[in-house]
Amino acid sequence: MKNTVGNISLLLLLTCGSCSSTYQFSVDIQEPAAVTLPVSAQNVLILDNTIVQPENNGMERTYNGQSIHENYPLYLDSMVWSAIDEMAIVLNESNFFKTIAIYQKPLRTDTEWLAETILSPEEQADFYNTENYDALLVIDRLLFSVKENVKKIQDVSFSYEPSAFVDLRTDGLITCSMYAFGKDKPLTTFTVSDSLFLKSMVANDSTILFKVLPEYLLDELSRVIGNQAATHFIPTWKTTERMFFTGYNSRMQEAVGYAADKQWLKAESVWASELENKTKPADKAKIAFNLAVTNEMQDKFDEALEWAQKAKDYLQSANPNKDSKEIDLTNEYISLLKQRIQSNRLLDLQWGKE
Repeated sequence: MKNTVGNISLLLLLTCGSCSSTYQFSVDIQEPAAVTLPVSAQNVLILDNTIVQPENNGMERTYNGQSIHENYPLYLDSMVWSAIDEMAIVLNESNFFKTIAIYQKPLRTDTEWLAETILSPEEQADFYNTENYDALLVIDRLLFSVKENVKKIQDVSFSYEPSAFVDLRTDGLITCSMYAFGKDKPLTTFTVSDSLFLKSMVANDSTILFKVLPEYLLDELSRVIGNQAATHFIPTWKTTERMFFTGYNSRMQEAVGYAADKQWLKAESVWASELENKTKPADKAKIAFNLAVTNEMQDKFDEALEWAQKAKDYLQSANPNKDSKEIDLTNEYISLLKQRIQSNRLLDLQWGKE
């Protein structure tokens, strides 16, 4: 499994609610894929199992209030290939799979564009046996709606060419299924939807207004939802926040200095020493909290949870009114650590780590 802690940037934030300040920083954390595939699913073939919707279905377009879509049909045939191309790029760049390939021909020849069809075991076998693929990512449906209102701008004194204002919205949804070798039915089927908008003044050219712009936006939207669909199958990274408690004595400042330089072992050593010197439960709780964070940054999640629990235990012996902020922070951090432990177990499974 890849290292679950990425780049770290630190920012000192002073707080006035207690006798200490906090040192807050950002950390990139890897999260498991939404869908856990068999580790054997390494060679993926992407298939088009869609039927293109009729040209004018879901299209509402006007010019100065008059319908125009019958004169400027939008051709959607290529949109599924834009989505598939984006999916292949995302899956390839993830380094999560061995091979990503695209089957270049559509599978269906019927006209039931709203229907979803499941690949039979015989159809699946044809692809598994062709190039030793062990997973099939199938696009079942790709549907759009377009709402476009164009108004000619009457006062063109500021422009050398006639202008128009275009208010354009495209909505799209993609439905995908993932099949794996040895399974007759899809492992998962899901739908992703999104929208793109354009509001702008452009040249009053009918080809630009009613062909170039909407088809460009539809192509971009196809790639957006294709990207989102692909991320269901790969671990992703997100930036989240962590913090230390610090104080005004030199040893606490020294530990924060080590932490700022990502020298976690040195920071841990100083804080462990300081913990022995403290007598007040609230002070011990803050240092135990810091020790939890330093362990998390070293991917020692069970140890981090133990220290966070100790911080909570210390706070139970302190003043709950005075230390309410610390209590809330510690409880929240314990929940985050438990979630990270569960996520990392799933990541290990997805990466095939024993």
